[in-house]
Amino acid sequence: MKYLLSNELRELFIAYFKEKGHKHIPSSSLIPAGDDSIMFTNAGMVQFKDYFTGISKPSFNRAVTAQKCMRAGGKHNDLENVGKTTRHHTFFEMLGNFSFGDYFKNEAISFAWDFLINELEMDAEKLYITVHKKDEEGYLIWKDKIKIDEKKIYKLDDDTNLWQMGDVGPCGYSSEIFFDTGFSEWGHTECDVTCDCGRYLEVWNLVFMQFERDTNGKLSNLPKPSIDTGMGLERMARVLQNVKSNYDSDVFMPYISEIENITGIKYQDGNNLYDTAARVISDHIRTSVFLSSESIFPSNEGRGYVFRRILRRLFRYALKLNLNISNLVYIGNTVVLTMAAFYPEIRESFGIFEKIISDEFERFKGTLNSGTKLLEDEINRLKTEKIKTINGDFVFKLYDTYGFPVDLAIDAASENNLNVDLAGFEKLMQNQKNYSKQKKGKIDFTGLDLNLNPTVFVGYNKLEEEAEIIGFLDEEVNLLSNPENNATGFIISDKTPFYAESGGQDGDKGIIEWQTGYFKVDKTIKTKSGVFLHHGRITDSTGLETGAAGSGNAGNYLHRKAFFKVDAKLRRMTESNHSATHLLHAALREVLGSTSSQQGSYVDSEKLRFDFNYSKPLTDEEIRKIEIIVNDFIFSNYAVEVEETEMETALHSGALHFFDEKYGDKVRIVNIGGVSKEFCGGTHIKSTGSIGFFKIISESSVASGIRRIEAVTGYNYLNTVYIQEDNLNNIIVLLNSNKADIYNKIIKLYYDYEFIEKENKELKHSNFMLKAGELCKEFKKIGNYSYLIKKLDSFTPDELKELANMIKSKYSSGAGVNVNDSNSSNFIIILGSFYQNEKIIYIAVTEGSIDAAKIIKLISEELDGKGGGKKDFAQGGTSNLSKYEEFEADAESIIKNYLK
Repeated sequence: MKYLLSNELRELFIAYFKEKGHKHIPSSSLIPAGDDSIMFTNAGMVQFKDYFTGISKPSFNRAVTAQKCMRAGGKHNDLENVGKTTRHHTFFEMLGNFSFGDYFKNEAISFAWDFLINELEMDAEKLYITVHKKDEEGYLIWKDKIKIDEKKIYKLDDDTNLWQMGDVGPCGYSSEIFFDTGFSEWGHTECDVTCDCGRYLEVWNLVFMQFERDTNGKLSNLPKPSIDTGMGLERMARVLQNVKSNYDSDVFMPYISEIENITGIKYQDGNNLYDTAARVISDHIRTSVFLSSESIFPSNEGRGYVFRRILRRLFRYALKLNLNISNLVYIGNTVVLTMAAFYPEIRESFGIFEKIISDEFERFKGTLNSGTKLLEDEINRLKTEKIKTINGDFVFKLYDTYGFPVDLAIDAASENNLNVDLAGFEKLMQNQKNYSKQKKGKIDFTGLDLNLNPTVFVGYNKLEEEAEIIGFLDEEVNLLSNPENNATGFIISDKTPFYAESGGQDGDKGIIEWQTGYFKVDKTIKTKSGVFLHHGRITDSTGLETGAAGSGNAGNYLHRKAFFKVDAKLRRMTESNHSATHLLHAALREVLGSTSSQQGSYVDSEKLRFDFNYSKPLTDEEIRKIEIIVNDFIFSNYAVEVEETEMETALHSGALHFFDEKYGDKVRIVNIGGVSKEFCGGTHIKSTGSIGFFKIISESSVASGIRRIEAVTGYNYLNTVYIQEDNLNNIIVLLNSNKADIYNKIIKLYYDYEFIEKENKELKHSNFMLKAGELCKEFKKIGNYSYLIKKLDSFTPDELKELANMIKSKYSSGAGVNVNDSNSSNFIIILGSFYQNEKIIYIAVTEGSIDAAKIIKLISEELDGKGGGKKDFAQGGTSNLSKYEEFEADAESIIKNYLK
């Protein structure tokens, strides 16, 4: 068997299949473009899904890839097993060869066997095969053509050897190739490939996509069967290097060796805490470097939340080995040294990784300090009481109150031989989630499968074009031949100059004209398969060339010619904003550093919006610098040059690209005067001088670590200036001033207001003191307890709290006491008030043994409200205004029952 390092294996695999006529397609992003069904790319076929389903047609029929994959989060989640086993990883590489209606089982099996035997020089005696029990064709190829002993071919069922994309759609039998690592290490002499002991490793999976499953579960043959194969690089590297586990191969040993050097402890590939920690750290560091390169940032939702969980698990194990941030960054740099030759993006983005891991570690320390002590106390309590499971309520409280990740609770429980009530935790999580984010019943027009050829876009170079109308869809996705006059819907054509909304650029507006009518386009979108949909209304039409005048119908217009005319002014303004976003991106990287990168954008004819990663608000000085740089680019009148090239060439050109975008076989690179170079499929101006002027109108936060700039250019900036001038003139008139004196007048008003506010606050304080003294005389007693309940008019929550604390202080010091009496050391003050004429607010302040939180809870139940707090202070509120009249009586009844 040939000894190969992982990089050599990857290169050999790609070279072999390129020689067999396969086009090398670079790895797609870990973020599946246009696919919300999975959180991360988890297989080589993900970027080709539209080819397999027939939504899109590739320009090639054979492909080979080395694909970046993730299994952490969503249905495919290996996170909790990483480190505890020697075979699970969060990030991994999948080598694969694909056929789209070209070759099928015979060639796929032959290629696989030839590569294993002749290229990798593997021992055929150690290879075993599985096929689906109904796949007689596959079985016979292995048996008769490849000459595999039938005793080494296992016929299995759907659970292991039927692959399907979903409940409906393309599916097919699969054939897996297993390698026998030898019984001596595992001690299993009687097991076979169906045993999960680890002796037999699946090294290659060949999927024969030949069926279509309908909604009734019935299978029918696909017109063009396809091939999808996957070979895990980490696993095959282990086999070729003849080591015990993936972590012993050259994929992970460079990182583990660095951990050994830092700690001085030898890795033994065992199950002790050190070995587990070494595996977790090496895996999670590698994953974090790649996630950072895709501009994914830790957050509390989606992919960002998965990243945060990975980092916090990494930090927990790093701290167990006394590793600090500098150590982790150093190990991360080793990832770059070992993998950047094939994935150069991780070198370019390493600064982002450093910042993310440092910032997140500081954030994590607070979480760890607050949550760990509570968890340790709970674990000690359970062990003392000999209870084996940590309650789901407790784990949820750790997560919800302290931000303590459930993964860390599970790890800590496992280390102490305890379980976690995950079902209870998940139930509480489900109750907390908000499912109203997506509007139900809304049609996703972009996801339609219309079984039409992609629309030819001609709008890069022209704004008008004669084209053939080939369809009209109404708002309910019905295809109409004779739409009514004034009907709204979508016109479909064979070609169009209208740009469809994509890549953060708004779709074009304009008009479609024919002999007897027109269609006003208010937006343009496109389906995933590239069919452009022009939305609008048929206006003043008596027929499309053949329609009968006055009939009320627009006529049968299918296959008729029409003139498609884009609104040139709106397109030009949109293009100015789009080119300005590229210049803004370049300016941001110049002012804030290269670790700041695009996280999203949207441009239309009115303004531009640009999201970027940055941990704090921009200062006025930074905003001004950015504006100056962008306007310098504009006034330099740089040429905007567009080049179309192969994806592989483009990736090595130095152009910036964004991993949540889906690019084709060929990509467009937009180069603006050498100051900006990015992948971009949108439309742009010819030179920067056409933009006119650039002005930032707002800068804000949209998520943790993500900032947003909104800006205007050209005429839209002029409109902004006019609005500002109008507002200023209105203020001048209101204050009876002029432009020269308005600033001084506003400053005077401000200081007058400050003085009045101060006097008002002092007066209110004095009134509260008097009020507190009066109310101290209204306390009542029950045994050794005292209480005061009072309704007040038009108090705010803060005012109620301030007054209650004054009463508490005065009453504690003896105010309102008769000569022969004394104040109780156990008392409660309950105050209530109308607030903004729309709700009742109430608070409780206590001294001694009375629990304010319990009292407020009882009052809230009585008033149909909500409330809570601590033992000495609690507050609540209700929108049931009818309860106000009886507030004092109800509260007093509750107090008397409570103090019995």
